[in-house]
Amino acid sequence: MSGRRHDRWLLIRLAAQNVGRRRLRAMFLGAAVMLGVGIGFASFVAGWALWQGMAQSFARMGADLLVVPRATLVNITASLLTVQPTDETLAAELAQRISAIPGVARVAPQRIVPALVEANNATLIAFDPAQDFSVLSWIEAGQGGPGLIAGSALPIRLGETVSVCGMPMRISGRLGKTGVGPFDESYFLSFDALADVVSFCRRSDAQPKSAAPAKVDVPAVAGMSHAGACSGDLQLDRVSAFLLQLSPAAKVEDVKFALARLPDVKIVEGNGVLTSSRQALSTLLIGLAVFTALELAALLILLALLFSAIVQERYREVGLLRAMGAKPNQIMTIILAEAAVVTGLGGLAGLGFGAAVLLTFARSLGFYFALLGVPFSWPPAAVLEAGALLAIVFSVTLGLLGAFLPAWRVRRMEPYALIQAEAR
Repeated sequence: MSGRRHDRWLLIRLAAQNVGRRRLRAMFLGAAVMLGVGIGFASFVAGWALWQGMAQSFARMGADLLVVPRATLVNITASLLTVQPTDETLAAELAQRISAIPGVARVAPQRIVPALVEANNATLIAFDPAQDFSVLSWIEAGQGGPGLIAGSALPIRLGETVSVCGMPMRISGRLGKTGVGPFDESYFLSFDALADVVSFCRRSDAQPKSAAPAKVDVPAVAGMSHAGACSGDLQLDRVSAFLLQLSPAAKVEDVKFALARLPDVKIVEGNGVLTSSRQALSTLLIGLAVFTALELAALLILLALLFSAIVQERYREVGLLRAMGAKPNQIMTIILAEAAVVTGLGGLAGLGFGAAVLLTFARSLGFYFALLGVPFSWPPAAVLEAGALLAIVFSVTLGLLGAFLPAWRVRRMEPYALIQAEAR
């Protein structure tokens, strides 16, 4: 085993020496890999940042479609972001049927209920953080979480604790100003947090009369009944509306036709220009990804041609090594190791080149996009690390794939044929 390990390191050392012998050729080959990997890495990071910024901007415009109970009166401007106060509800299980409709990308349920917050009438809007695309995009302070998220018009500070129907809850986030009254004047919480509030109210109602706190009736809020979160009979399997976001290739009319088959629902359509713009953005980003993939495929073909020429001009050298006792697998290992060294170093240089391109982009076009309201936010550190590691692995893989066919071909040739081929 030690002898095999020694032979392996000897072959890798020989490959490194071959790279050093032809420095100019190795530099040009590494430069080609550097450009391909650097541009690919920069395109990935810049595309991620712009996609996140544009997705947030479009998410702030609200839903593409809104599904509400048939008897609900809808103000279109407000309903694109959140549900208007209403007594009417839909079954929560309807979300599965809506998600199965072709063209529906995301379904975000919301439930609106009146409640007492700090002994004042307020509106609670429950939503699903995993499916939401309109509430969390407006957070300007805090990170959201298990507590309450306050609208911009509410006079309360981040981190304060308030009483919701007697249950203490912390303000974990604040939203930016939207100019939409039902959105700016409401408290937002997850469905799990709403279930905790209702459970707290049920336990309070179950206490003996002498020990139970005084129960304050909740006046109607914007036409809603008194059966709010402060009453323990709230049905948790009902929602007030479903906010829908369509997939890039979906047609609004086709989705509306499919939704109209659902019983006792009304479909509200958002701004068609915003919907088509968001769908066009998704298609554009897919096109950029395809362009980057084609660029890397062209680089792979170029590497295969270069290594084919490199191996061909070294037929005599390879033939002499074979005549001296080198095995075919050892010859193949030397060629592949040389390719991995050159392309690996080119990949490392490509990361530096890509970082320089990104910094230039962030200080020019990124600043311009920020002025237009599209933030250029860098991906998380974990994504950057994974992208850098993937770029290095991909560069080495490109070298191995490009050199594999020439190495396999020379592996099958006899020593005398290799020597005579170069002589001819």
